[in-house]
Amino acid sequence: MDILTVRNLSKSFFLRTGFGRRDEFFAVQNVSFSLEQGACLGLVGESGCGKSTLARMLVGLLPATDGEILFKGRPVSENFHNPKALQMVFQDPFSSLNPRLCIGKSIGEPYKINNSGCGEAAVREKVREILQEVGLEKEYYSRYPHEFSGGQRQRIAIARAIITKPELLVCDEPVSALDASHQAQVLNLLLDLKEKYRLSYLFISHNLQVVSFMCDAVLVMYAGEIVEYAAKEDLFANPLHPYTKALTASAPSVGKKTENAVLQGEAPGLMHRKQGCSFAGRCAYAQERCRREKPLLRSIGENGHKAACHLHSAR
Repeated sequence: MDILTVRNLSKSFFLRTGFGRRDEFFAVQNVSFSLEQGACLGLVGESGCGKSTLARMLVGLLPATDGEILFKGRPVSENFHNPKALQMVFQDPFSSLNPRLCIGKSIGEPYKINNSGCGEAAVREKVREILQEVGLEKEYYSRYPHEFSGGQRQRIAIARAIITKPELLVCDEPVSALDASHQAQVLNLLLDLKEKYRLSYLFISHNLQVVSFMCDAVLVMYAGEIVEYAAKEDLFANPLHPYTKALTASAPSVGKKTENAVLQGEAPGLMHRKQGCSFAGRCAYAQERCRREKPLLRSIGENGHKAACHLHSAR
């Protein structure tokens, strides 16, 4: 059963370019995917490719320009009032926590809002219980965010996200701001919580080693579009899209060495998209067809492996 289904999701913004002109550009364009209940789906790509914009649309922080988001088959907008539907863990734990609130208040606020019959004592007890769940002392209740390390702050952010016992957690680069030792601790915590609470994760990261450790399947995003999807093992063993080949080649511990896999130049500006494949200008394999015709994301081979590339024929 799919807990999350995204169909043809797009998000555009308007930018003033002078003389009263407003140009439209798409940060996310025609994205479709599904997430199976209990699974961890990775989302990878360069900075600026639209990963965080997509995450914010999923949790309702940004309205979609087009497309639909379904949570257990129902429009996700119907579940925004329900904290058990989905929650989000942000990249920077310090900026996501109110510096004027002690962590007990920050963690307990969503629980208090959604359990109006609970008294202060019950909320405090619940917060202390959750603090211990994420590996922090319950005596930390009255401390403030600046009194903690980066790893501890991210544990606090995770505690706030899970206190309402959501079914889906959107993790937007949750360990990228941490050093290696704290990264490992937080990742292991997320895996433990996933098993204990039967959570589903959409896990966003630019670190392929982290994605290989955490995820069951992976989406590859480039310039606001999904260019490849596969089970983790298939993606790293046999990347099909030239962009994915370049990503995996840059992380040799998870991918194999690939010729012509070094990325040249920068991603295309979102305001000045040309027809054809958005990766054609950086691709060592690009043909004339790639520059005039946009490839569709389609199944290639077996095991549900999909890629948006003219180099591979559909089967």
